[in-house]
Amino acid sequence: MMWDGIIIGGGLAGLVAGIRAQERGKQVLLISEGAGSLTFAAGVLDFGRMEELQAQENHPYALLGEQAVRDAFRYLIGLCPVYHGEWGRPQAVLTPLGMLRQADLVPFRLDASPLAGAREIILMAPEGLKDFFPEVVKTNLQKQFPGAAVRLQRLRVEEFTNWHRVGKPVPATVYAKFWCTRQGALTLQNLLQETALEVRSGLNPVMVIPGLSSAFCPGLAQTLDKAPWPVVEVTSFPPSPAGQGLYETLKEEFRALGGELLIGSGVGRVEIESQAVRRVIVKSRGKETAFAARAFVLATGGLFGRGITVSPTEVREAVFGLPLYVPAEWSGSAFLGEQPYARTGIAVDDRLRPRHPISRELLLTNVHVAGRMLAHWDPWLERCGGGVSLASGFLAGELL
Repeated sequence: MMWDGIIIGGGLAGLVAGIRAQERGKQVLLISEGAGSLTFAAGVLDFGRMEELQAQENHPYALLGEQAVRDAFRYLIGLCPVYHGEWGRPQAVLTPLGMLRQADLVPFRLDASPLAGAREIILMAPEGLKDFFPEVVKTNLQKQFPGAAVRLQRLRVEEFTNWHRVGKPVPATVYAKFWCTRQGALTLQNLLQETALEVRSGLNPVMVIPGLSSAFCPGLAQTLDKAPWPVVEVTSFPPSPAGQGLYETLKEEFRALGGELLIGSGVGRVEIESQAVRRVIVKSRGKETAFAARAFVLATGGLFGRGITVSPTEVREAVFGLPLYVPAEWSGSAFLGEQPYARTGIAVDDRLRPRHPISRELLLTNVHVAGRMLAHWDPWLERCGGGVSLASGFLAGELL
């Protein structure tokens, strides 16, 4: 079978590229070694300072243009209506330590704005929740909202008694799955009713609950809709319930449009002829299978997605062996400052096709690069990971 497009990489850029191509009537195969980086992300999307980043000569925003990024912003809201945001107006969300930070596209109830008017904040502390430090969160909430009394309320869920007995922490994703069950919704409903009896009227209370992802669970959302006060959720350390929810939503949309997924297998080798990729060979369980396509998207996630491998002697792109832009200085001295290695990636032309980082020669005519594999940007320092991945993935889907 000859596919219209083969996408290598199942993160945000790869899935968006696949969905957009399927919407356009293309037949697409997506190959991914694992679940993709979305499950480790917080589930909120950052777009960064567009005007400032677009002015950088080699930045992906300079290549894509503001209109393309804004179109991608609106596209995700249409694709995942649980996300909300307004271009150029960042929203506040709570970090896992209870500090406020800004994000541009946020799932419903991760928006922390209700806390600004609260006179009482009820912080729920599910017993055994992994990487959740209730006393730290309480202290940080009190510092940021000095006009509100912060009350810590411990919560023991009987369904996790065996976990508690052996001292095993419960990941946020496991708690989130429980809350989405019928028993979990009933437990939460009873908790809300019991807490309501203890809250004095006129205090504009807001409840903060970690380990939820109600935006991706309609039953849980309905339970929280009945709460007598606003409920604010907290972003999680990886793996994230919201990130997992976004991944599953995009994956199911890709499948619903007729896309085919091959998860758990990586590309072992490729066949290239006359500057065009003809086939990729996937090895799984000792068996090799060749897949041919007219065009390909490389969205393997860069250094942290194993799309780029680093050894003492070389830095290499893992699938096609493409030459990379590598900064002259690999790292910076400041622990939380700029780390030049983050800008390592593939230089591309205006159709996202790979170019040599020095000679600018076009290397492969039917490969488009998207997401973290692109060179000359830093998703952490510039806070534009969502914008670059969405916009480049959307464009790649248009080009397939």
